[in-house]
Amino acid sequence: MKSYSEHEVIIIGAGPAGMCAAIYLKRAGINPLIIEKNAPGGTLNITHKIENYPGYVDKDGTVLAFRMYSQVEELGIDLKKEEVLKIEKKDDLYLVTTNYNSYASKYVLIASGKIPRKLDAKNAKKYEGKGISYCAVCDGALYKNKVVAIIGGGNSAMESALYMSNIASKVYVINRSSVLRADKKEQDDVKKKDNVEIVYDCKVLEVMADSNKLSKIKLDNENILEVDAVFVCIGQESNTAYYQGLNLKTDNMGILVDVDMKTNINNIYACGDAISKKLYQVVTATGEGAIAATNIIKSIRK
Repeated sequence: MKSYSEHEVIIIGAGPAGMCAAIYLKRAGINPLIIEKNAPGGTLNITHKIENYPGYVDKDGTVLAFRMYSQVEELGIDLKKEEVLKIEKKDDLYLVTTNYNSYASKYVLIASGKIPRKLDAKNAKKYEGKGISYCAVCDGALYKNKVVAIIGGGNSAMESALYMSNIASKVYVINRSSVLRADKKEQDDVKKKDNVEIVYDCKVLEVMADSNKLSKIKLDNENILEVDAVFVCIGQESNTAYYQGLNLKTDNMGILVDVDMKTNINNIYACGDAISKKLYQVVTATGEGAIAATNIIKSIRK
């Protein structure tokens, strides 16, 4: 008796890339299984504002995530809320093991995105969830009329700073260089806020606490800022642990794929933020999901 269930295609990740791929597969008469450990939508669920996705004017990332998932639900696509622990070859199939079950398929599409890059500072790990957060949209409401710090200078940092400026009494933006990397519009919106102060050319060396509660951060310029919370927005990195046994070709940005979203391993595809590319956006993720699904469909029909 088999200890796993077989599926036509297994998609790991229910972000924009994974859900778009699932929609294409289902409409082609192929039944995919999506495995996602968190809420469908991926980083959309922690994105306060989206202004560059064509045709979408609601701005809120969670709304777009819900609409995508609603389409997946309407098509009857199976989604398991489980965490993938490993992928391994089993005869002519790939065995995907999660924290609850095992699934097998001839085709696997990796669309698991990235995970937030951790703050490299003394005591940072100790206070994760206790004052250090990687999601202002998720935890910002806990710090109403408090003083907070945003670490980073890209678009996500500016979005978080703008979001927190409407909640917190004071917002520090700690940027390690003399210039911000965010789009000009994002920078301009933040700079208009009277309660936001941008601190350039420094990084956080240490997270300090009072009575086991985060209370200060020490910067490498020797300054100490009194804050109630720190929101880390310094980019993301690939979640590679579960596919280490496959010997996929990767670089420091993610999985290497060709124009068809194929990896170096037969019948293993990847798309979205999990791959190495130059632009990480919702619009590119959905496009890559469509490309991957289309090529899987062609391979199955052969």
